[in-house]
Amino acid sequence: MGSRRLFPKKVAAKFDKQTAVIQSDARDLPLPDESVDLIVTSPPYFSLRSYRDGGEHFEQIGDEATPQEFVDALSECMVEWRRVLKPSGSVCINLGDKYSGSGGHNNATIGAKKGRGPSSYNKEANGVRAKSLMGLPWRFAMAQIDAGWILRAEVIWSKPNGLPESVMDRVRRSHEQWFHFVKEPQYYSAIDELREPHTDISLARMKAGFKGSGYQVQAGRVDGTGVATGETSVPTPNPLGKVPGSVWTVPTEPFIVPDEARETYDLPDHFAAFPQEWPRRIILGWSPSGICSVCGEGRKPKTGVTRTPFTGDPLDQRKRTSVQGGTRKWKDTSRTITGETCACDEPTASTTPAVVLDPFGGTGTVAGVARTLGRYGISNDLSSDYNRLAIWRIWESNHFEKSYAKHLAEKQVGQPSPLETYLMSFPGIGKVSARAIVDAVGNPFSLTSDITEAKGVGAKAEGKMRDALGEFGSWVTVDDGEDITS
Repeated sequence: MGSRRLFPKKVAAKFDKQTAVIQSDARDLPLPDESVDLIVTSPPYFSLRSYRDGGEHFEQIGDEATPQEFVDALSECMVEWRRVLKPSGSVCINLGDKYSGSGGHNNATIGAKKGRGPSSYNKEANGVRAKSLMGLPWRFAMAQIDAGWILRAEVIWSKPNGLPESVMDRVRRSHEQWFHFVKEPQYYSAIDELREPHTDISLARMKAGFKGSGYQVQAGRVDGTGVATGETSVPTPNPLGKVPGSVWTVPTEPFIVPDEARETYDLPDHFAAFPQEWPRRIILGWSPSGICSVCGEGRKPKTGVTRTPFTGDPLDQRKRTSVQGGTRKWKDTSRTITGETCACDEPTASTTPAVVLDPFGGTGTVAGVARTLGRYGISNDLSSDYNRLAIWRIWESNHFEKSYAKHLAEKQVGQPSPLETYLMSFPGIGKVSARAIVDAVGNPFSLTSDITEAKGVGAKAEGKMRDALGEFGSWVTVDDGEDITS
């Protein structure tokens, strides 16, 4: 490609059938009402950094004079996000706190606006005494509860590789908050996608008769279905794992733009890209893999149960007796995700991708991860500089291969990837063939791959499969030099 630009410096928007990068204020989005399934975002920190556009500082959220003005600005965003969010949708927002009098640590390297933020470490600022945390995440959360949002969870982001601090009279800050807000009590969730392995301690407690929220069987019932039996069953852990807790340990990730790319596309520096693991988990857990074209509901994972009965063997019969003196009905019960379901009797209708939005798009992390997971990702930012950075990262950098690889590694056997699902929509291409094609061509794929090398795929079917891949390619890629402005 040489020194040719993929897009002009001043680009207002760029999109294909899987991703969009748009330029607008987070308080005034160019999106229809109730069009977004999930919002995942991390607003600018209060009085910490100066983000640029065309090399110049511009008025932006985080630039307010007081903490209350900062919270008020974010509350204005939440009003707009309520408009674009579907009733079944969620907002997941990451916020960091700040110490009064601490100044803006990183402003010097990216051109801070003079006079913004306290200039000393030991003076009172904005009514908050010196050295005190300002409590910005809590102020924001309480304001949204008062505004009618439902706060479903606070998740602590524990950073095992957080930055050191030169403090001698308090603990080092090694966490931030994520808040999960919803509009309505009933909303989309697919928690089975996020279950974690049971610990040895949990399994030991189960054997001792403890019944916790992670267990699927209760005494006097069969497999938690609510159907009473004449036997006392022993609680067993959910085979899919336990529901994740409210502290997530996720290392920070370095984000380095190669010098060649920075020079070619005139890209800015960015020091605050959060790890891909955060949007990956949130997107899998709170946005559907597709929206049914018939019932309009998001598809949810469907689980199946396999039960193994006891045999007549005396040793087997001895194992039926529980530590509580009851008897077990089944020798073993396993549960796996077998497919998807919606309000339709049979989920056979076509689907459209769920829409995942980041109103403070920055480097495009959320939209890029959403793209790899088969959702429609929208990255919005007020700065055209950062929109160029997001466009390069999403369409050119291959930075999001990590998220896709982890998704495939954690995906349960039998669940097709987005590319496999698309291929199976073509007549004559079944599950086995689709899996073989993906194995042969990879993801991101190359049409120069020899599809005939895929196990079970012969030369006779190659033409049809290559046509399918070609159409999929036109869906997820953009021709060199294409840009769309508005």
